[in-house]
Amino acid sequence: MFKLFIPLAILTCFSLDLNAQPLASPTTSYNEIPEEVVIKGESGDRMKTARPPLNVKADNFESLRRSLRPDRALFLFESGDFLSLSRSIPDKLFSAKVIQPWRAGFSDKTVIAFYPLKKFKEIFKDYAEKAGKEAQWTLSITDEEGELVHKYSGAGLPPETINWTGENDRQEWLRAGRSYAPVYMFADDKGASKTAMGELIKFTAIVYQKGGSLIISLDSVSLFGPDKSLKAIEKPQGEGLLSATADLIKRRYYNLPVKVNVYARTSDLARIQAGLIQNFLRGELMAGENIISGEGFEDGFAQQRVDIVLLNK
Repeated sequence: MFKLFIPLAILTCFSLDLNAQPLASPTTSYNEIPEEVVIKGESGDRMKTARPPLNVKADNFESLRRSLRPDRALFLFESGDFLSLSRSIPDKLFSAKVIQPWRAGFSDKTVIAFYPLKKFKEIFKDYAEKAGKEAQWTLSITDEEGELVHKYSGAGLPPETINWTGENDRQEWLRAGRSYAPVYMFADDKGASKTAMGELIKFTAIVYQKGGSLIISLDSVSLFGPDKSLKAIEKPQGEGLLSATADLIKRRYYNLPVKVNVYARTSDLARIQAGLIQNFLRGELMAGENIISGEGFEDGFAQQRVDIVLLNK
């Protein structure tokens, strides 16, 4: 037989109230599942679900950065104390494929300027403005033989500037390599006349349009020596002149048919010289056999020259 001992503290907690009402029977049986169970909790540190901002470093010029860098294969990096044209400029820039504007010694538009009013004031230093209106003036351009090429004249004070293209009233053009002299003649209101010479005009190359062809006329002395009879292109002057001619063609008239007309002492010499110029231009222009042609003509010494004709119209 066992005896049950219950502590006094436990009996105190579970003392019965005889006067208490009986407990109501539960409304839910133990074998039923409650419709919803909600568990709530409170904590001082709540879990954060917000995403931190992205800190991605981007280069807005990333696609251009490489193209902005210097091409080390093209340019040579040297100290400024040791710069020279042959060392600082690579061979690629001297290729025949590249236009070299620093070699172009002439333009495709010829303009010759005269200043007759300035010359008039140099001769008549004490002229009166009223008396000058009654003056007469003449400007004559003559060639090496003294033949008249072109002439301007007028009454009163001469103009400040006269621009001449190089073509006269007979549709004749200046010749490359020949010298021309401007001669000024002035007469004041009292009839006193004075003559003065201007600066000589001489072109190593002259470019002009004649009909449907652009003509680049070159001095034969620069290309084939003082007597114009060499069978090789003069260095460096002749080659430089032809290089400038090739650059002019590449800039403005590339891929046009080119004809080389050479005027020399004999037709045989002219054909030889024409062949030399053809070969040089083919290399500079990278042109085919059918693009550049040549022909030689016999002519007097004063008229000997090289005309490179381009069919641009």
